Amino acid sequence: MKKRFAIRLSIYTVLTMISGIAGWYAVHLLDILPVEMSSSEEAFILFWLRCTNTEYLANPDDINVLAWLLYWLVSTLLIALALAKFKGWLPRYLVARKSGKKTPRMPFSVTLIASLLALLAISDLGWYLSSPYTTYPLHIPSSVSAIVRLWLSVTGEGSKADNEGDMLSYVMNLYWAVATLLIGTPVLVCCLAIRRFIHRKTP
Repeated sequence: MKKRFAIRLSIYTVLTMISGIAGWYAVHLLDILPVEMSSSEEAFILFWLRCTNTEYLANPDDINVLAWLLYWLVSTLLIALALAKFKGWLPRYLVARKSGKKTPRMPFSVTLIASLLALLAISDLGWYLSSPYTTYPLHIPSSVSAIVRLWLSVTGEGSKADNEGDMLSYVMNLYWAVATLLIGTPVLVCCLAIRRFIHRKTP
């Protein structure tokens, strides 16, 4: 009994550590991306500061740190949930594969959380590949400029096309989207192939 309890405690300790480290890495990736805090997130943090009588933390620097900690907590909990579900699914999968029975479906929460993490990693890699354009002088091809101008006119922001800073920002976001798509497509194909391999029937 004590040995079994020690094994379970060790497993859950390792899963907790993995969840915390993976959550930290996920927030680090999110912090690298050019994503600003939304007004709803700021309102949520201010609400809890008022509830806990810690309104002295309601300044931009402290709010950014609190938002970072909130992201870490949420990502850690999501990863811990996925690992717990995966831990329960893996033994049933191995038994089914060994006995030649139909393999159980992977829990939807595992697939969803893994997909979100993969999307975050792909977006970060896409931004990393397009970031050299922020360091070196950027020549905007006329075709790219035309696409951005068309987008701005459709969204009613055509006046920003004359601003060099806004134009450069939209071009960078376009390059980021294209790089993310080019990376994400083969990754998606590989994930589908792995999923098909997992659920293939045993001979």
